Amino acid sequence: MQAHPQALPFDPATLPGLSEKLLRSHHQNNYGGAVARLNAIRSQLAGVDFASAPGFALNGLKREELIASNSMLLHELYFASLGGQGAAPAPGMALALAASFGSPERWREEFVAMGKALGGGSGWVLLVFQPREGTLSNQWASDHTQVAAGGVPILALDMYEHAYHLDHGAAAGAYVDAFMANIHWAAVYERYQHAVHAASEGLQASIQDAQAAAQLIDVRRAGVYEAATTAIPNARWRDPAAIETWAPELSASEGVVVYCVYGHEVGRSTALRLRAAGFNARFLQGGMDGWVASGQPVQPKTAVAPAV
Repeated sequence: MQAHPQALPFDPATLPGLSEKLLRSHHQNNYGGAVARLNAIRSQLAGVDFASAPGFALNGLKREELIASNSMLLHELYFASLGGQGAAPAPGMALALAASFGSPERWREEFVAMGKALGGGSGWVLLVFQPREGTLSNQWASDHTQVAAGGVPILALDMYEHAYHLDHGAAAGAYVDAFMANIHWAAVYERYQHAVHAASEGLQASIQDAQAAAQLIDVRRAGVYEAATTAIPNARWRDPAAIETWAPELSASEGVVVYCVYGHEVGRSTALRLRAAGFNARFLQGGMDGWVASGQPVQPKTAVAPAV
């Protein structure tokens, strides 16, 4: 099947620090070239007699197919990562960064440093969701061929010179700063949500499961919990941004049910992280909202969020 290039998902004349000329050249020549190479390689592979083809020839074609395919996909993610017009991450995305890196600022420091370290060289910096652990990590990649096995990239920074040379020359650091100012955080957050939901399917807990749980943990975001007036009976609040500080107090011999507001990525990612730490954790389907909608009782929440 032939691959077809995707259009730029933003107006290339509107990104501060990244010119329309640069973005159109990058899209047409580098991304478009990767799509064309991939199609040419696929055409060659379609005519190969695998029973008689020399191993070196087949290895070469498959290697080049991987490079072209990943170049196409990473470029599509790169362009999909731009166009945010300076908007900050949504609270849920900020929480995800804090839970994995300590704070959004700490994530940013590492991501920017990795990008600038590639200046004058080539490669990618990727923000990757790790389904096994429910966490995010910054990943270095070279030659379009390296993505952590099982990982789902949700943000991509292209550090090949073609991505910045027309505007910034050898000043790769200025390009990284311009990229950071243009991240489309709403799109990144949407990709994060999709990845978390896919990884956590099958981990739902019912209302009956929550009622019977020996360990019921309220993991609504700190700001949401502080603004709330009620909680599910017998639940204790713990900060989903600081799981490492309170997970050791849990019993590994008893199941854990966690809940957030709606049963979306906060509860789901917390369950994934607890499972990676050895606990039989699940998330309450529908969250607190579903609990209330089904007519279940609530109680006044703890007046001050417990220290963790």
